[in-house]
Amino acid sequence: MTPRHVALCFLFRNTPSGREVLLGLKRSGFGTGRIVALGGGIEPGETAVEAAAREAREEAGVAIDVADLTKLGEVRWRFPVKPVLDMDAVVFTTDRFTGEPAISDEIDPCWYPVNGVPWDGMWDDAKHWLGHVLRNQRLNVTVTLNPDNKTVATADFV
Repeated sequence: MTPRHVALCFLFRNTPSGREVLLGLKRSGFGTGRIVALGGGIEPGETAVEAAAREAREEAGVAIDVADLTKLGEVRWRFPVKPVLDMDAVVFTTDRFTGEPAISDEIDPCWYPVNGVPWDGMWDDAKHWLGHVLRNQRLNVTVTLNPDNKTVATADFV
């Protein structure tokens, strides 16, 4: 089975109290009820960077020029007992966007301090790779989930 191809988009801003990252409470679809990054499936004929910009616009109402997105790396999720859930993500970051994040049918966006993200509200795998994103470090990891499809068996960095 071929993994689903997705793009993730992490927006950052600097405030008087420090650097912040935009995450959001997932309101519908895969991951409902969890704190997640902006992002989603890459549509036919669309590049990963185009998908990242489109998803940020659709999910949080912010506009991003694809030239302002930096590819940080890739995350691959493998679900051995349910391979239909397998995903390959290209991860992008940016400090440049226009508009104020607003709630959508999919996401309720919120700024979090980079040193204070809500780990308990996120997928278990985030603690294995999200730190790379928050530190602006290159990322190339395969996360394999346990049979419960929630907890991490391994996180193998290349």
